[in-house]
Amino acid sequence: MIYWGVLRGGGRMLLGDPKEAALSFDREAPADQLKAVFPADKLWEDISEVLMYERGEGVFRGIVDEQNTRLTSEGVFVELICRSREALLLDNEAEPMIIKKPSLESLHKRLIEPLGFPETRGESGSVPGELRVEKGASCWQVLSEFCGEYFGTEPYVDFEGAVCCNGMAERRAELWDVMSAELQRLPYKRLSAVYKQGYRGGYDTVYSDPEAPAARRRYVSAQSGRDPKALLEESKAGGRLLTVVCAGSVWPLRGAVTDVTVPGLGRFEGCTVQRGAYYRDQNGERTRLVLEGGSINVAHKEA
Repeated sequence: MIYWGVLRGGGRMLLGDPKEAALSFDREAPADQLKAVFPADKLWEDISEVLMYERGEGVFRGIVDEQNTRLTSEGVFVELICRSREALLLDNEAEPMIIKKPSLESLHKRLIEPLGFPETRGESGSVPGELRVEKGASCWQVLSEFCGEYFGTEPYVDFEGAVCCNGMAERRAELWDVMSAELQRLPYKRLSAVYKQGYRGGYDTVYSDPEAPAARRRYVSAQSGRDPKALLEESKAGGRLLTVVCAGSVWPLRGAVTDVTVPGLGRFEGCTVQRGAYYRDQNGERTRLVLEGGSINVAHKEA
């Protein structure tokens, strides 16, 4: 990995190799997080952003939340704690308003462009009705709920700084150099049935999983917008987790669908990444991934 810092006063600075670094991803969290400690020979200028590249490709771009300089017995070190640029949408509260016939264009102009995002990508044109922005809602919450309701997508910010609302393309990744692994079977997460509320108020539509190991039910109201079938699939995928630690770096993880062969456990294909972390320290580079779903072939033998 190559690390660059964007100076608050203008220009860029090559940060060098960190003494230690940890880059983390969680599918449920909009922003990735980086914590890195760099050797320094003097007090650095204020850094506003950190950019990480691997083999010429940008893999992380984040705003600096903390810049801490420490003198220790080993010398001077600068610690940078960052979050990817989705953090700007999370940290800013949206102005309460009612938007008639909302569109991505109107959201971009009112909520997103003022935060320094040059472009919002997605379906153009307005949608029927009105969008109520409640007091206390973050810009991310408003955008995420709008995209989920009308487009069925989750927004994200790409490396160039554009807010993308047109969905993330699936990226297939083969995992290599497995250092360790753990396979967990979690039957308590598996739902047996989801009941959906009908127009008359009763929960009379049921979606079931006959292969569930025990009776575990959930009820979905008409107002929630949750898809009962999706809930069943999520619980099925979450009933088995595979944690692998691979030598080197595996990034980015958002949108990745992985295949991996684990000696002694079998071949796992089509697994989504629930969360993951890249580490660099005195022991070298490694990536820890928690995978769910997919298929398993326990009879597979590594060539």
